[in-house]
Amino acid sequence: MQGYRPDSYGDGFADVYDDWYGDLPGLHDTVRTVHRLAAGGPILELGCGTGRLAVPLAHLGAEVHGLDASAAMLDRLRAKPGGDRVTVHAGDMAEVEVGAAGPFTVVFIAFNTLFNLPSEDLQRRCFDRVARHLAPGGCFVVECFVPGDPPETVRDAVEVHTLDAARVVLRISRQDPDASTLSGQHVEFTEAGGVRLRPWHLRYGTPEDLDRFAAAAGMHLEERWADWTGRPFDDESTAHVSMYRAGPAPRPAE
Repeated sequence: MQGYRPDSYGDGFADVYDDWYGDLPGLHDTVRTVHRLAAGGPILELGCGTGRLAVPLAHLGAEVHGLDASAAMLDRLRAKPGGDRVTVHAGDMAEVEVGAAGPFTVVFIAFNTLFNLPSEDLQRRCFDRVARHLAPGGCFVVECFVPGDPPETVRDAVEVHTLDAARVVLRISRQDPDASTLSGQHVEFTEAGGVRLRPWHLRYGTPEDLDRFAAAAGMHLEERWADWTGRPFDDESTAHVSMYRAGPAPRPAE
């Protein structure tokens, strides 16, 4: 998407993110699983946004760091009760610049946020940078949807997201199967405020694509679940939670 920047999504959605996505299913399962994997060690969330996950993790007593490219998102996080317990870092998750912080026992990216990086090269770079910030034996956990069968050609769609007496929100999108991208705008019309554009852009990949990125960065797939409860992943799963461990895969027992 032309003109799309690392902070475009966050700046566009910060003021409505908690209202629209604050009650996404799986919050408690995500927090519980990440906290268990950390086992008392420091945690880094990439694309932490308004702190939907980082703040509850900090409330459990974990050392939590959050990185996000959007100053507007991080301002929302800081303003929340307990937001001051999260150490925030402003930056692009393709670079994972957190100063002297780390290494981390767990680095994680939830709810398709990895796909906000707009190219395969940037997603590879993210895996590489994460590997450099993991403690020995640490893990990188990624939650993403599993792409379905792509359309044969570019497909455009317009959907109604919200319709009430004072506001209309349309979701306008374009899927490019050759580029593996899904781009769009949430276009909000209000009588008082006029028109507001909220852009988003995803470059999606398969679980196998992520496995290749991890291997190139010196990590291996240790576990893959269908969700944060640990439900088994299979060919019918529409999402995956993949846990990559630093270092080469252990040799199978003879």
